[in-house]
Amino acid sequence: LAAYTTDSEPYLERLPERHMVIEVLTNRMPGSGFVITFTDVTPTFEAAEALERANATLEKRVRDRTEELTRLNSELALAKSAAEDASISKTRFLAAASHDILQPLNAARLYVTSLVERQHSGEETRLVENIDESLQAIEEILGALLDISRLDAGAMATSISSFKMADLMRSLEIEFAPIARAKGLELAFVPCSLPVESDRLLLRRLLQNLISNAIKYTPRGRVLVGCRRQGPSLKICVYDTGVGIPIVKRGEIFKEFHRLEQGARIARGLGLGLSIVERLARVLNHGIAIDANATRGSVFSVTVPTAKAITLTAAVTSATPLARTPIAGALIVCIENDAAILDGMRTLLKAWDAEVIAVADPEAAIAAIEAAGKRVTGLLVDYHLDRGNGIAAIRDIRRRFGDAIPAILITADRSPAVQLAARDEKIAVLNKPVKPASLRALLGQWRTQQMVAAE
Repeated sequence: LAAYTTDSEPYLERLPERHMVIEVLTNRMPGSGFVITFTDVTPTFEAAEALERANATLEKRVRDRTEELTRLNSELALAKSAAEDASISKTRFLAAASHDILQPLNAARLYVTSLVERQHSGEETRLVENIDESLQAIEEILGALLDISRLDAGAMATSISSFKMADLMRSLEIEFAPIARAKGLELAFVPCSLPVESDRLLLRRLLQNLISNAIKYTPRGRVLVGCRRQGPSLKICVYDTGVGIPIVKRGEIFKEFHRLEQGARIARGLGLGLSIVERLARVLNHGIAIDANATRGSVFSVTVPTAKAITLTAAVTSATPLARTPIAGALIVCIENDAAILDGMRTLLKAWDAEVIAVADPEAAIAAIEAAGKRVTGLLVDYHLDRGNGIAAIRDIRRRFGDAIPAILITADRSPAVQLAARDEKIAVLNKPVKPASLRALLGQWRTQQMVAAE
């Protein structure tokens, strides 16, 4: 009763059994009377209590969510670190695996090519050629899988420079002319004098895949490689008269392990070449396109920016004709620490009528060159030697017998660091397994240059 008759702040009367809250307000009247008002404030009171509970709950939720986000960020950092470590381990594994796997394959191809050179007819020739084709197929598959793995692991870093497109085209012509000729195809390269800005090694790899595909899927006719200027860019095109690609299938050909039915009928493969092209173009930020040839076949193109100045000169450039240049009388020095590969290389070079110094280390090579008393035509040196590496070995031999001695670094290591180191020393690079046709083309160049210089 005192609460009801006290003239003060409103008083809240709780009625739990009725789930109500009543606000009681007392006002004193003249003559000692009171006016008492009763107001049902249950909804307002419940809303205030709900808000208070929500605030308390929200604070707890924020605290819990902050702790959860902190935990997730920590786990994410650990996962990212583990993924980076795994990527590094994968890259190291790929480098080691490529060397270990390709070493015996390289030796096998050298031996088989020597047999091919010696056979001229009969059933044995057919068997040897079948073995050679099978080894080549294994080489292509392993090379493609290793390239895909490196690209997906982010192990291919770019090294952008400015160089003459003509030099790159010439080296590609030297590599693929014997292959096209063996298939009875006409392969033409249209000269281009413009410099471009790209990673020379990765752009070469991209074009290698395009040209290889063009030759592979062209049963007869010709393959043409040429360039066309488009404003500040250069469009490099590979035309073929092959099976062609239907418009509805063009979106699928860049997927891994995807092959069109008509292509699978005329050539072996896994369907990785164009997938590698697409990944390389993405790494280089170059545009690629496909169109139909005016007559038949396809046109693949890659667009690269042109350069204002040249910052890189190719190690091997020559205008020597690409016919089967004789190398008889050439003195070739081979340094390789794998006995099978060394013997295979010696056997092959002798089948080409070359004089060969085949040794396992640079010291033995220097001693043998001094004993021969003859001008060296060229050096074929493995990168991974028992002591030191092939680039250092070539540098030492050149220092003693002439800085102008041509040299090829033969390696299963496709890393940009090795390629750049060789390029700085003006050393050509052939990756294992060595393509005998490319090797013979380079040796023929060297022998011709040596003979011209001696006249």
